[in-house]
Amino acid sequence: MLLKPDVLLKQLAIALPLIDSLLQGLLSSRWKKLWKYVPGLNLMYYDFRNIFSIDHIAFLSFVDRFLGFNTQSCLQSFRLEYDSSDYGEPGDALTRRWINSVVRRKVKYLYLSDYSCDAYYDVQMPPTIYTCESLVSLTLSGLNLPSPKFVSLPSLKVISLVVIKFADEDDLALETLISHCPVLESLSIERSFIDDIEVLRVCSQSLLSFTHIADGSEGLVEDLLVIVDAPRLKFLNLRDQRTASFILKDLASLVDADIDTVFNLKLNKMFDPNDLQKRNMIRNFLVGISNIKNLTIASPTLEVIYDYSRCEPLPLFRNLSSLRVDFDGYRWEMLPVFLESCPNLQSLVMGSTNYPEKDGINILSEPRRVLSSSLKYVKIERPLKGEEMEMKLVSYILENSTGLKKLTLCLDDSIKKEESVIFRELITIPRLSTSCQVVVL
Repeated sequence: MLLKPDVLLKQLAIALPLIDSLLQGLLSSRWKKLWKYVPGLNLMYYDFRNIFSIDHIAFLSFVDRFLGFNTQSCLQSFRLEYDSSDYGEPGDALTRRWINSVVRRKVKYLYLSDYSCDAYYDVQMPPTIYTCESLVSLTLSGLNLPSPKFVSLPSLKVISLVVIKFADEDDLALETLISHCPVLESLSIERSFIDDIEVLRVCSQSLLSFTHIADGSEGLVEDLLVIVDAPRLKFLNLRDQRTASFILKDLASLVDADIDTVFNLKLNKMFDPNDLQKRNMIRNFLVGISNIKNLTIASPTLEVIYDYSRCEPLPLFRNLSSLRVDFDGYRWEMLPVFLESCPNLQSLVMGSTNYPEKDGINILSEPRRVLSSSLKYVKIERPLKGEEMEMKLVSYILENSTGLKKLTLCLDDSIKKEESVIFRELITIPRLSTSCQVVVL
C-alpha cells in the first residue's frame, strides 16, 4: 500500500528526534507545517538548548505549546529528557500537566527522564500514569512515583525504572504496580540508595524478561531480598552488588541468564561455611537457574560458587549448552569446578572484565576429571601474554577435552612479534581430541 506524502512525512518525523524535525522545518515549508502535528514528541533539553540557544523557560513553553496542538488526536509516543534543577516548582507542575495530557491522548510509548542529581527537585508523577489503558511501554528515570491506589494498565508490556523513588516510602508500591500489569513481558529495574524497598517481590504470570541492577557501596550494610515468581520467564539479568538474598520460584521456562552478583558478600564479608541460611539460599538459587541453556557469569559470582562447592556439591546444569565467563585479570582457576557440573556444554567463551585483579588460588593443580565430550568450541578472548597460569589453562583444556573441535586464542599485542614462541609451546601440548584445531588471533 502506497502512503500519501504527508502521512509518510509524519511517520518519518516521529522516528526522528524533534530537533532533527525542527531543523528540517527550516529547510522545507511543507515540513514546517507538518512537524507540530506528528503523533509524538522526542526531545532532549540540552540538545534543544545548545542548538537553538534558548533558556529553560522557552523550553518549557515549547513543550507546552506542542501538547496544545491537535489535542483531540491520539499520541503515539512522548519522550522527554530534561533537568528539573534548571526550572524548579513551576516546571514540576508543568510536567504533571504534560503527563495528564498525554494520558488523555492515549499515549502508547512514554519515556520520561530527569537527569538532575538534585533531590530538592524530585518531580512526582500524577496518579493518572497508573490508569493509562493505551500504554504499551513505560520508561521512567530519576522521578518520584505516587503510591498506586488503583492500577489499570491492560496494555503495558514493557516497564523500565531507573533510580525511581516512591512517595510515602511504600514498600509494596512497586510490587503492586508489577502485579497489576496482566500482559507485562519485560521489566527492568535499576535501583539506587534513595529507595527503601527491603523486600522486592516480582510476581507476574506473563513476564518473559527481568533485569535487576543495584550498585553496592562500601559504607552501606544491607540485607535486601528479591523474590522472583514468574513461571514464563525466559531471560534473567542480575547486575547486583547490594542484594543479599535471591529467591527464585518456578523458573522452569528460563533459557538465558546473565549473573553478576556476590549476594552481598563483599569487602570483609566473606563466604561463611557455617552460615546455613546463606548456604541454603545459594543452593536454591543455583537450582533455580539450573535448567537454563545459555549462561553468562561474572568472575566474582563464580568465586562465590566455588566457595559454596567446597561445602556442598553443585547441582547439575544438564541443559546448559553455551557458557560465557567474564574474568577479572587471569583468574581462571575456579572454572574447572563449575565445568564439571555442565555435562552437555558445547560452547565456552572466556572474556574479561574491569574488576580489580586478585591473587590466584591455584585450583588447577588439583586433579580434575576429563571434560565432557560434548564441549566442541572454546574461545579465550582475554589476550594471552604467555604467562604460566594462562598456558596452564590452555593445557588443561587441550589435555582434558575429548570432543573439542576448535580452540580460539587471542594474543596480546605485546607478544605478537614473538608469536612463534607461543606456537611452539602450543604444538607441544598433548591433545586428547585428535580433531581439535587451535586458532590464534
